[in-house]
Amino acid sequence: MAPVPRTLYDALGLDREARLGEIRRAYDRLVAEFDLDTTPPDPRREALIREAFAVLSDPQRRADYDRTLETLAAPPPAPGGSKAVAIGAAAAVVAVVALAGWFFGGRSPAPTVAARPVAEILAEASRSVGRMQAFELSGNPVATGVAFAVAPGVMATACQGLAPGAQVVVRIGSREVPARMDAADEALGLCRLAVDGAGSWPLPGGPVPRAGDKVYAVGLSGAGEVQLAEAQVKRVFSEGGRSVVDAGIAVPAGHGGRPLLDAGGRIVAAAVAPPGGGAAVHVVIPQGWAEVTPAAGKP
Repeated sequence: MAPVPRTLYDALGLDREARLGEIRRAYDRLVAEFDLDTTPPDPRREALIREAFAVLSDPQRRADYDRTLETLAAPPPAPGGSKAVAIGAAAAVVAVVALAGWFFGGRSPAPTVAARPVAEILAEASRSVGRMQAFELSGNPVATGVAFAVAPGVMATACQGLAPGAQVVVRIGSREVPARMDAADEALGLCRLAVDGAGSWPLPGGPVPRAGDKVYAVGLSGAGEVQLAEAQVKRVFSEGGRSVVDAGIAVPAGHGGRPLLDAGGRIVAAAVAPPGGGAAVHVVIPQGWAEVTPAAGKP
């Protein structure tokens, strides 16, 4: 049995100065290994790696965790003192036990998100979510779905049906704004849109949800009004190198790209179709995805 990593950074093979992009790449590499036939199943290690990514990719959770590491750190050794060596060893044991307890004992190192009134979440989503329609240069419609603001002037939607050069229009409430496909993340199935005159009210990103968490699936009525469907996460699992949230919510036709929000109104996933086609699933959106330029299908 492999030894228990001493820190979350060790779990991802990183040092404490690792940047967000390095954390994401390390996580993607490790998750991809889970799907190899040559990799023996290790549910505990998988859970540890996923939780490590959830904590270290969230600035607030990472800061809280770093403070915990500092608390557990051994005091400076006294000159020539075997007692100091013993204290340092004891502190290391405490750190390992604490880490193992968090993950193997079922406890989370992060506080539960404070639930917000549904009316507030709906009001914010109504300013940030709209109907996406793509057209060929000839004017023929080629794709439709849901787009949502992730940063000022930046929206995200499902890539299915989108092609380079397609003209895109996003309707948010009564406004229609032009957009263009800025980058495609083939690994997630998400495309980033550069939108003029929209995206000024981006929805915040949240950590990877856990089984039992409350979530809201954002949808649009026939008139384009934003609606929320409440559900509970059943499980979060790996599929094709992506983390998928199963909340028992089907994705209606024309709702590809719709976001999944947590109880705090933060984006945790988006509905995209599997690479081989089929019913859409809610894929976890990594922290910082909007700020990292996808290249060759990977952000």
